[in-house]
Amino acid sequence: MDGGDLQLENNTLHQQLEQLKQEQERLLQLEQDVIGYVRAKIDQLLKIMGTLPLRQEELDDATLLALDPIGIIAESFSQVLDHLKETNNDLVVARDELEAIFNATGAAIIVLNDELQLHSCNPMAVKRFSIDAEKALGCHLEQAIPDCHSLLSQNFLNELANCRQGRLVIEIAFHDSWYSLVATPVRNSNDQVSFYALIFSDITERKRTEESLVEAETRLTEILNTMMAGILIIDPQTHRIVDVNHMASQMIGDPPDKIIGAICHRYICPSSSGQCPLTDLNQVIDNSDRVLINNRGEEIPILKTATIIELNGKAFILESFIDIQARKLAEQALRESEQRYRSLYTAMREGVAIGELVYDAHGVACDYILHDVNRAFSEMLGVASEELVGHRASEFYHGAPPYIHILDEVVKYGIPKEYELPLSDLEKVFHVSVSRPEKERFACIINDVTDSKKAQQEIERLAYYDTLTGLPNRVLIKDRLQQAVAQAQRSRALVGVLALDLDHFKKINDSLGIGCGDQMLKLVSQRLKGHLRQGDSVARMGGDEFVILITGIKSQNDIVTAAGKILDLLAEPVTIDGHDLVSTGSLGISVYPTDADEVDLLLKHADTAMYQAKETGRNLYQFYSPDMNERAFERLFLDSDLHRALARNELELYFQPQIDLAQGHVVGAEALLRWNHATKGQISPVVFIPLAEESDLILDIGGWVIEEACRHARQWHDQGYTDLRVAVNLSARQFRSDLPDIVARVLHETGLPAHLLELELTESLLMERPELARTILNKLRYLGNHLSIDDFGTGYSSLSYLKHFPIDRLKIDRSFVKDLNVDPDDAIIVEAIIALAHGLRLNVVAEGVETSDQFEFMRQRGCDEIQGYVVARPMPADDFLRYLQKSKRQTES
Repeated sequence: MDGGDLQLENNTLHQQLEQLKQEQERLLQLEQDVIGYVRAKIDQLLKIMGTLPLRQEELDDATLLALDPIGIIAESFSQVLDHLKETNNDLVVARDELEAIFNATGAAIIVLNDELQLHSCNPMAVKRFSIDAEKALGCHLEQAIPDCHSLLSQNFLNELANCRQGRLVIEIAFHDSWYSLVATPVRNSNDQVSFYALIFSDITERKRTEESLVEAETRLTEILNTMMAGILIIDPQTHRIVDVNHMASQMIGDPPDKIIGAICHRYICPSSSGQCPLTDLNQVIDNSDRVLINNRGEEIPILKTATIIELNGKAFILESFIDIQARKLAEQALRESEQRYRSLYTAMREGVAIGELVYDAHGVACDYILHDVNRAFSEMLGVASEELVGHRASEFYHGAPPYIHILDEVVKYGIPKEYELPLSDLEKVFHVSVSRPEKERFACIINDVTDSKKAQQEIERLAYYDTLTGLPNRVLIKDRLQQAVAQAQRSRALVGVLALDLDHFKKINDSLGIGCGDQMLKLVSQRLKGHLRQGDSVARMGGDEFVILITGIKSQNDIVTAAGKILDLLAEPVTIDGHDLVSTGSLGISVYPTDADEVDLLLKHADTAMYQAKETGRNLYQFYSPDMNERAFERLFLDSDLHRALARNELELYFQPQIDLAQGHVVGAEALLRWNHATKGQISPVVFIPLAEESDLILDIGGWVIEEACRHARQWHDQGYTDLRVAVNLSARQFRSDLPDIVARVLHETGLPAHLLELELTESLLMERPELARTILNKLRYLGNHLSIDDFGTGYSSLSYLKHFPIDRLKIDRSFVKDLNVDPDDAIIVEAIIALAHGLRLNVVAEGVETSDQFEFMRQRGCDEIQGYVVARPMPADDFLRYLQKSKRQTES
C-alpha cells in the first residue's frame, strides 16, 4: 500500500472516529434526556401520591435506570386505575340505590337546574303531572309540566328563582288533589345553588277530613239551633258562656252576641256563694230543677241537665234546659183545686193517695195510714184498694215504711217535696210528689218511671261506656282519674296511668276483617278486667287504645310489676275463628304526682310514653320523662350526694311551733328535716326522703334527726323552757324492735326528759304489723315518751287501734283543714275527729292551719293545739329560740 492509500485510509478512520464521538455524545445526551424525563414523571407520580419529589443524592442516575422506573410507574398507575375503578363501582351502586329510592318513593319529585329547567323527575311525578319525561328534560318548568300555572303560580316560580337558602313550603290544589310542596335549593361544593328539589306529598285525604269536620260542625250547629231545648256551652275554668243556641237566646231574651262572654250564673244558678256541681263538687252529671233569669229579671223555672263534654281536645260544660213553668203552674193549680176536680181523681193516670201519719209515744212519726187511693195507685202497686185504705203502711212493707221522714217534713212545714221510691219486690221505680192538702195530712202523686229510669241508665251507659267492650270510655275514665288523683293527694300515694296500644292490630283488621278485630278487642278487654285489682280501672279510649289506672300504690316498683303482668297477659295466644293469634302491646306510663297533677296532662304524658315504647321496639313499657337520660343521671347524682350529706353537715332541722289554743302559748314544736345542697340549694324532703327510704340510709338520717331534735330541746330546757316538747316523725324503716333502745340511748346522752320527746307515727305503719307495733309502743311508753298519730283520717285501718295502742295525741291531716270553711264534708270530718279523740281522752293537734277562719273554727270546736302558717312557718333552731323568747315576752306583758 503506498503512501497515498494510507493517507486515504487514515482520513477515513479519522472521519469514522469523529462520527463515533458524535454518536457517543448524542447517546449521552439521549441518556440524560431519558433520565430527566423519568425523574420528572416519578416526581409527578409522587406528587399525586402526596410524597415529596425525589432528590439526586437519594437515588443516582445509574441506580434510577437499574430500578426499572418505567415498570414501577406502570405498576403504580395500574394500582391507581384499580382504585379508581373500585371507587367508580361504589359510586354506581350508590347512584343505583338513590335512583331506586327516587323512583319508589310515594311523593312526586321534580329536580330543576338553577335556571328552572327540568333536570329529572321520578315516576310518581310523571304520573301525577302528566310529564313527558323524554321530551321535557332540559325544558323550562313552564314547558315541561302541562298546565304548569295551574300547579305552580307565577309568584311561586319567582320566589323559587330567587330562593338561595332555606326552603319554600306551600299547599296547592291541582286536578282534584291537594299537595304539600317543599321546595329546597341544592348547593354544590362552591356553596352555589345548582339544583332545586321539589317534593309534592299528596294530602288530599287530610284535606277531605278537614272539610268533613267543618261540614259536621255546621250540621251540629244547625241541629242545636233547631232543638226545642236551650243549649249553653260554658268554659269550666272561667264559667263564661262560649256558645248559645237560638232557643236559649229566645228564652233569655238577649241576642247571642250579648250572652256569649257572660258568666253563666247571670242566667242559671244565680248565687253569690253557691258551688257548681260539676267543677266544684266533681259531679259527672247534674240533673236538677233550676231557675232561669231572663233579660227582664223574671225567674223562669227550668229542668236543667249539665255534663262535661270534650270539643277539639278541650273540656266544656254542656248545659241543656227546658221551660217547666207550665208544669210548675199545673202542680200548683192541682194542689189548690183538688176538691173541685175530684171527678178527675179516679181517672188520673198518676197514682194518688191521701194519708195521715202515726206517731209513737215520743212524738216521732213511725208509720202512716192511707185514707184514700185512686185506681191508678192500687194498680201500680198491684194491691186492691180495700187492702190499702184504712191499713197501716207497715203492713204492706212488712216493716217501717221508707222515706217517712220526708212525709213528716211535708206535714210539719207544708213545703212540697219529691223523691224516688224503688220497690225491689215489684221491680219498679216510682217518682213521688208529696204535698199537704190539709193540716195533719199528706197527699202523694206517684208515677211509674221504671221505663224512663231504664232509658236514662241506657243513655248513661252509652255516654260513659264503650259499646263494643263494655269498658268505661274516655269521659268516665277521666272522671275516675280525677277522683283517684284527689284520693292520692289525701293519702300521699301514687297513681299510675298506663296507656296501652295493641301492636300491629291493623294487620289483624286488614287480613282477617273487622269482625276478628272486634273479637280481639273484646278478649283483650276481658283479660284486662279479669286481672285488675279492686280500685283499679281500665277504659277503651278508641280503636285499639286502652288506659289502665293503678291506684293506691306507694312506689314505681308496683307500677312496673303491674305493667309486666299486663304485657305477659297480652302475650298469651288466643284463637279467633280458627286462627291462633298473638297480639302484644306497648305501654306508656305516667305517674301522679311525679309527671303531672292534672288529668289531661297525665293522659297526654302516658300517651307520649306509649308512642316512645312503640318506637323503641314494641311489646314493652316506657315511663314518661321529658329527658330520660337526664332524669336518670339526676336521680343517680342526688342519691350519691345524699349519702354524703350527713358527713358534709348539709342536713338541718327546722322547727314549727305548736300552740295551745286554750292558753295561747307555745307548748311544742315539730322537727322538720331540710337538705341544704351545696350546689342545688335547699331540696324538699318530698324528693330526698323516698330516696333515703329505698336503702338503710334512712336509719342513719332518722337517728341523726332524733339526736339533733333532742339536743336542741335540751338546750331550750336549760334556758327555762322546761315544758316544751319536740315532735319527731318516724319512718316505717325506723319502726323496728331496736327503736326503744335507740331512743333510750339518745335521751341518756342528751339528758332530755323522756316526756318532752314525742314520736309521730302513721296509721298504716301501725296496722302493717299490729302485734310488733304494740310491743314497741309499750316500750316507748315505758320510757316516758309521748306518742301521736300523724295524718289521722287518711288511712284505711280500723279505729279499734286507738284503744289498743298507748296513743296520747291525734294530728288532723292538713288535707281536711285546707277546705273545711268551704267543704261541709271536711268540716264534719274534723268535728268528728275532735269528738272521737276527746271521747278517748286524747289530745288533738290540727296541722296546716293557714287562715284566721281555720284558726277560729278549731278554737270553737275545742281543738287542743294547732300548727301552721297562721302561727309561724318552720324555722331554723336559732330563729325558733328567738320566736320562743318573743312569744314569752308577749305572754308576760
